[in-house]
Amino acid sequence: MIKTEDIFWILILVAFALIFARFLGYIVNRLKQPPVIGEILAGILLGGIIVLFFSGQKYFLFDISIPIPDLSYYVLNEELEFSPFYFLAEIGILFLLFISGLETSITRLKKTGKISLIVAIGGVIAPFLLGFFIGLIVGFEIIESVAIGLILTATSVGVTVRTLMDMEVLNSEVGSTILGAAVIDDIIGIILLALAIGISSLADAIWIGIRIAIFFFVFLYIGLKIIDKILKLGEKIILPKAFLSISLSILFIYAFFAEESGISGIIGAFVAGILIGTNIRSKKIEDDIKAIGYGFFIPIFFVWVGTKLWANNTIWQIDSIVSILILSTILISVGIIGKILGCGLAGRLSGLTNKESLQVGVGMIPRMELALIIVTATINSKLIPEDFKSKILAATIILTIFTTLLTPILIKATFKNEK
Repeated sequence: MIKTEDIFWILILVAFALIFARFLGYIVNRLKQPPVIGEILAGILLGGIIVLFFSGQKYFLFDISIPIPDLSYYVLNEELEFSPFYFLAEIGILFLLFISGLETSITRLKKTGKISLIVAIGGVIAPFLLGFFIGLIVGFEIIESVAIGLILTATSVGVTVRTLMDMEVLNSEVGSTILGAAVIDDIIGIILLALAIGISSLADAIWIGIRIAIFFFVFLYIGLKIIDKILKLGEKIILPKAFLSISLSILFIYAFFAEESGISGIIGAFVAGILIGTNIRSKKIEDDIKAIGYGFFIPIFFVWVGTKLWANNTIWQIDSIVSILILSTILISVGIIGKILGCGLAGRLSGLTNKESLQVGVGMIPRMELALIIVTATINSKLIPEDFKSKILAATIILTIFTTLLTPILIKATFKNEK
């Protein structure tokens, strides 16, 4: 339990987490890279500082002790019944998926529907199967191989979109296909994650699949029927940000019912975002939602991901580092090949040219937010064995950074002389 006298130390810890996140995020952004990379690095730095100075442990030949509460207890202790830092990070995950749902354009999906759907399916199946079977070949257990496959299904096209915008080809057929496929890709990835977390047998898989289908149908159906009336109520309540409060209530209610249904709260958050995003009034709260999410909770999530690397001190031993580098190489290689092959072949079957198919495959390479959500969700659900979780987390972070840096280079090469 949290000690009353430690509460303000925890607040100071959160304050430093935000300061580190924003400072390193700013530096990385100045280098024209996604700020999230800086936020993860901030977490790694913060975790190292906590272990070195605020835990009283002897580490890397240092034996430094400062007479304040052991802050590592609240950040790195996985046995703690309630960790405030983890709680804030979990809300950050919900905000990420809620914002993703808000930004899901049903109209855009309809325009590129068939091609995007086929490309998304190809972009999920190929990386998942490649990751799973290569995991088995190199000696991983089935459950570890499933986790690797799941991580490789994710796509984050933020860096792709920015690069295509700079090259003035975002609104081309290829650009629209990438955007549509990325949305469907995320939906499939989230559903697969929910299935994997709850599966222990074939019967479980069938039952969880039924629950997911029921949840989507019931809560989307009910929501679409009454959402307009609920949001109108927010306009009638003459109080500051009443409309925002109602939207956030819907987010947390949907996340609660999804979690209670056994299919993961992130599904509920995503459905709530889609639901509110279909209403024209959602434009009034998008900026407020992003201000709350990106201003506080989401950076805490990425910082928390970085600090998790310090939860197991053995990760920094030579043999662990070698294992991480090998695993990272596997993830990066399979991740790139899987997306290019899966999305590229699917695009070719959909009628795109060879060059357009390659462009789509390259555009779907980046991994970022969803890959990190998947790896942390599989760790928290005990899906990944204890001795493997720190390594897979470290390898996933390397995967996200590498693919984020590589993709703009590949896009510029494949779109050369096009506008």
